Amino acid sequence: MAKKADKTPDHALSDLKAITQNYLEAIDRTQAESLSPDSWLESAAQLGRLSAGMREALSRVNRAFGIRSGQDAILRYLRNHVGVSVPADDLAGVSGISEWARRVRELRVEYGWPIESGINRDDLPHDHYRLIADAPDTDLAERWRVAKEARNLQKPKGGKASGKDRLLHYLKKISPRPADKEQLAYVAEIQEWPRRMRELEEEGWQIVSSVDDPSLPPGSYRLPTLAKSPPRVRQAIKLRYKILERDKQTCQDCGAVPGQGVALQVHHVLPVHQGGDNDERNLVTLCSHCHGGRHALMGDSPKDELLHPDQEFDLLES
Repeated sequence: MAKKADKTPDHALSDLKAITQNYLEAIDRTQAESLSPDSWLESAAQLGRLSAGMREALSRVNRAFGIRSGQDAILRYLRNHVGVSVPADDLAGVSGISEWARRVRELRVEYGWPIESGINRDDLPHDHYRLIADAPDTDLAERWRVAKEARNLQKPKGGKASGKDRLLHYLKKISPRPADKEQLAYVAEIQEWPRRMRELEEEGWQIVSSVDDPSLPPGSYRLPTLAKSPPRVRQAIKLRYKILERDKQTCQDCGAVPGQGVALQVHHVLPVHQGGDNDERNLVTLCSHCHGGRHALMGDSPKDELLHPDQEFDLLES
């Protein structure tokens, strides 16, 4: 074992070349016309063993260059590509281990390295990763520590708290900082956690997302204040989501979507004070820029007219 660890890069690369050559020769020996399903599985098993050998050979090359572990290799590679979206296959290759994804998660959760992925960003491919800064983020590590605490939150009289209560506990603990969708899914432990977020909003908690706040990454949410507003009109909130979904969360004037530096807002085509109502045909999704342009012609300032039913209109209760 000691000899393997002490190999020079040249010797380690020679081992890798030999195993790679064995892999290619095994493929060459596999002829489709002579294969049955069972004989193919035997060949596939051999290729699997050779693949495992290639991973170990990659690890030995890493160690020969002074890279101590798969996690060290991943971090070094990402730090050489800060801001670049890196495919998962690249990280599997540089790590030389099968559990490379767990090592990436540890870098984020335990050490606070700001690594984004399709798991916590809606605008990245699901199998890509991106290091956004060449330094660990102590606040990120702290938010994950709080997420672990919130995940185990108990009811006052015993038993595990509901997913909705755990989400609210987490958002309040880290307020006004944002939480990404990976953290929220981890805390809630349910697939329907976005629905629970809507319910909290309907109860009066001022939860904002990248749809409402252009500074937030897509898929993230935050609680800007711990003050709870009077419960909003449930029908108004549901109607707002319906309009946003109908319009595919896209500005109907310029085509902007969340993540492009704008918020999305719902606008009354015919203003309420001029007799407009909440019929879906009178509601349209606009980005904050285009909404501002329309309101400039009216002499007032824009706001989402379904997020502020108490300020803009009271038609749903009339």
